[in-house]
Amino acid sequence: MLKLLRLSPLQRAGLLLAALLASPAAHAQLAYSGPPGATLMQQAKMKLAAGDRAGAAAAYQQAYAAYTSVDDSDGMKAALAGKAAVSGRVAGLAALRPAVGAARPAAPVAAPPAGPAPVAGRLVGGKPVGLFFGTKTVLGHFITMTYYFGPDGVAYENPPGLSVAALAATPARSKGPYSVSGKTLSIAWPGDRKAETAAMNSLTNGFSWSLGSIFSAVGPFQSPSQLVGTFEGGTSTFATAVGQAVVSSTLTFRADGTYQGSGVATVTTATAGSVAETGGTSQQAGHWSLSGWYLTLTDAQGRTTRGIAYPVGTGSQVTLFNYNGMAYQRQ
Repeated sequence: MLKLLRLSPLQRAGLLLAALLASPAAHAQLAYSGPPGATLMQQAKMKLAAGDRAGAAAAYQQAYAAYTSVDDSDGMKAALAGKAAVSGRVAGLAALRPAVGAARPAAPVAAPPAGPAPVAGRLVGGKPVGLFFGTKTVLGHFITMTYYFGPDGVAYENPPGLSVAALAATPARSKGPYSVSGKTLSIAWPGDRKAETAAMNSLTNGFSWSLGSIFSAVGPFQSPSQLVGTFEGGTSTFATAVGQAVVSSTLTFRADGTYQGSGVATVTTATAGSVAETGGTSQQAGHWSLSGWYLTLTDAQGRTTRGIAYPVGTGSQVTLFNYNGMAYQRQ
């Protein structure tokens, strides 16, 4: 306890935020008492029409809770999509950690060796197979996930890549055998992580599952031209009496193969009679290339970052895509 008291307010904020996200309460589905989801969705649209984006986002969030309480998976998906469109930010859990701890350069993903090609997501006889983009809310904030349901019967959570070697390198607690019985999906996570078993509810191009999570089947980009444009991704996490951590990233891809990126990370902490804010910004530029499931960014110093990238949704123009664990929305 004495050691904790000697920490700075910023360090205490980081520890408390991490503990809050890791606590069992963060994964509990709370009881709901309030207006029905349809009423809240209408309120959200009215607030948006009036220019109140913050109010609309809050109404969509409450609508999600209302739909979750009655297990309305279509309503849950509509509420999540509404909030994502209003806020312009889709959270990636991996993006939170640099905001509350030491900044670390992104580790490049090794090029996949020869082997079976990764499988695009689909449902086969009610069983998920291939790559899926997942979303859920924890303490009112979006978390995005990548799940790969291997044809070998193993589920991988946020794998570092889709090659045989990369899937094998996925941390042990983030992969385990999965099975479907009727409409129930079970993943036997190993070690101290409890197995997850919950009913699957069919959705257009996907399904909903444990703790209100929604999974959408995804495939690779059809053409590099689908990425041309400006995209923004980020996360904002708030803890009562502690502060707020915000991370945002913007990437602009040009048709000539060049890109420009910027990032902002801030942590605001409140103490008795004072408010402290710390953070930083970054700028980068260079060349980009897209090949299959992988996007490669090479900056002006020749440093390369390579990671899984895939579009979310259907249509020729990509409005949302996931890259290295963060979801980006077209601006």
